Amino acid sequence: MKKHKKMLIAFKDPELNCFANKGDWLYIARKKDTKKGLFRLPRYIHFFASINGERMPSEFRVVKNIDTPITAMELAELDYKSRNKDIQLLTDETVKEYEWFLEKVNVHPEHTPMAVTWFEKILPKKERSLRLLLIKNKMKRLIKIL
Repeated sequence: MKKHKKMLIAFKDPELNCFANKGDWLYIARKKDTKKGLFRLPRYIHFFASINGERMPSEFRVVKNIDTPITAMELAELDYKSRNKDIQLLTDETVKEYEWFLEKVNVHPEHTPMAVTWFEKILPKKERSLRLLLIKNKMKRLIKIL
């Protein structure tokens, strides 16, 4: 399995809806993750959750190099543990989602701020999927934090 050298890392800034602790690893929030009443987002924007026991939400995060490279399976196990789910429930299909995530993150240079949004297609059938994207409109504020 491919090892990845970059990960999305949290920075704490309540003004930017980033409540995870500085340095926490982040992954796309699941349906059961909540924003804990801390902030509201437009319907088309999603958020991340820290992959530790707290599962704190963050709207933004930044790409950083990590000391020990990680595989999709290791990331999946960390996320499952933080959600108190049995690791035995992991399937190849699920691990592919984590691989997709790591590939998207590792394409970008270090210190790149990112967000996650919903992408909706209506034709030929209605579909809704998540996509990672670069942040441009709040870039100046984020650069000051980094």
